[in-house]
Amino acid sequence: MRALLTFWDGGEGHLARIAYLAGLLTKRGHRCTVLSSAAKAARVRELAPGSEIRLLENRPPSNVPARPVTPVYSHAFRHAQRRAALGFTAGFVAGNVAEAGRVIRDVRPELIVNDYHDTVRIAADAAGVPVVSLAMAHGLTSGDTLGAWKVHEQRGHRVPERLDCFNEVRTRLGLPPYADERETFEGTTNLIPTCAELDPVRPRAADVHVGPVMAAPRPAARGGRQRPLVVSYLAEGNNRPESAFPEACARLVAETPEWDFVVLGGERYHRWFSPGASFPGMVPPSDYLTLLDRADAVITHGGTTLVHALERSVPVLCLPWTSSEASWAVRAEEHGAGLLYPAYRRPLEWRTDPAVGADVEVAGHWSIPVTAAGLRNALRRVLDLRTGAAAIAGRLREHRAAAKVVPLLEAAAGG
Repeated sequence: MRALLTFWDGGEGHLARIAYLAGLLTKRGHRCTVLSSAAKAARVRELAPGSEIRLLENRPPSNVPARPVTPVYSHAFRHAQRRAALGFTAGFVAGNVAEAGRVIRDVRPELIVNDYHDTVRIAADAAGVPVVSLAMAHGLTSGDTLGAWKVHEQRGHRVPERLDCFNEVRTRLGLPPYADERETFEGTTNLIPTCAELDPVRPRAADVHVGPVMAAPRPAARGGRQRPLVVSYLAEGNNRPESAFPEACARLVAETPEWDFVVLGGERYHRWFSPGASFPGMVPPSDYLTLLDRADAVITHGGTTLVHALERSVPVLCLPWTSSEASWAVRAEEHGAGLLYPAYRRPLEWRTDPAVGADVEVAGHWSIPVTAAGLRNALRRVLDLRTGAAAIAGRLREHRAAAKVVPLLEAAAGG
């Protein structure tokens, strides 16, 4: 089987899932091509060395040279907020779909695996190639919309739309229009990389919870340590705005010697945690799975890392970047496995984002008070949630064991 795998390159978790599936398929004797942006090509080579790489940017060139103020909690309702901020237009969608179509004609895949790439489904539909999606509930029409847990705050406000960009191109290609923006991420089969307890869906025949799509946990002895180990990974970067977290975390580390800390992060953390200086626990994000195996608590934005931590029975403290991540945090909290940082319970603010335009306000947390004391109080509560995390871990492992991912992909390809 020839498989083309593509991902939204805004987050490491999307790439990590695709690379993991590419490795499984390659071991089974299938030929894999990964569609990547130039910025992520080196990581693809590192994570999926057996795959061919084709390059295709999946976001427009930046349409705003400087964004002095932008919400920490972005695109609260609908993916259109993100797409509008990035500069999605019908012209960009048409060009991107055409480029994806050329790759499809060249690779001749029997299956496309899509992890949140916005435009590839149109090219796949035009070419008649089946698509298997990797998506959480907010990317499926059977699941909650973005911001579902705060949808009451949307009343009386107009939110951005971007479906016209996609439907104009679909009409040109003789394809039926989308009725829901989440259709961009759906496939003939939808693999949901979590468990139903964390993912509020109304299951359909095409939706399959498969547990974490990543290497399984390795046994690690966490007992016997005098101090608990807290691992922080908020995946900052990827065009996300600055936040108060790095400074607050640095103060927390300095003021809490009774806990051990490891912080995963890139350049923006070096101001607060100088590598090789007074704080030895600054490590690259590529080490995060190993660290999760040993952790007692994890600070995360609430995306893929939340699922991987909970599969290891590690409770989570979530400081989300998007409303979808906040929804996962709320679900973990409902099951006694994690905590949404309390400041995110505040009502959303509606302001004009210069990247989106002056004609419509967008919802977000334009500022969030994050302090060392607040983090310490929240973590004390989270460290007591291992029982709830272990219960979720059992469900995640059951889904991983029950789902035969490669056979599902092979069946979707018709063989």
